[in-house]
Amino acid sequence: MEESSTRKIYDWQSVVYDYTFGALVRKRIARAITHMNIQDGQTVLDVGIGTGGSMLAYPKHARVMGVDLSSGMLREARKKIEEENLQNITVFQGNALELPFEDSSFDHLFISHVISVVSQPELLIREAQRVAKEGAKIVILNHFLSTNRFVAMLEKWANPLCQKVGWRSDLALADIVAKTQIEIDYRYKIRSVDLWETVVTTNTKSALALA
Repeated sequence: MEESSTRKIYDWQSVVYDYTFGALVRKRIARAITHMNIQDGQTVLDVGIGTGGSMLAYPKHARVMGVDLSSGMLREARKKIEEENLQNITVFQGNALELPFEDSSFDHLFISHVISVVSQPELLIREAQRVAKEGAKIVILNHFLSTNRFVAMLEKWANPLCQKVGWRSDLALADIVAKTQIEIDYRYKIRSVDLWETVVTTNTKSALALA
């Protein structure tokens, strides 16, 4: 995936996203956010906030900043902010691989359906760990390559088609762990058979040490 083509794909998808993919993952997003255990006044960076499907799941006491590459997706997110009067949430356009924040700026990070969209997943993790405080929760919700050999073969076969609609289906979580040394606290799926998985990690700045 290249950022220039990804931006165009999601600009085009923005008007229907909430009724298609967004509808499929809404409950998973809401549950994943609870695993950050956000305390009063804490700051959260939502990387790849898209149309803002996650915004109503955040507690009102959280200060949330959302970043997305697609101006079309952010247009929809800003509509929600205005309609719901979400004064604790701000969104802006930016590249997840070059986050415009100082080191250790956020108490928690949420990365939903982004790591299989960017061109360099390990760089995304490094940037996430850089802007998150030491010990912060970084919660990742995504599809990862199955550990079942037959299913993985199908996912790899489908990858060229998946990339045309904006994501890759062959990204293995084990590869990301090997390249970044992220510390996984636990991971779960909301169903025994599920395309998407939530991975809860503690920020040890491990990827920065490897850079």
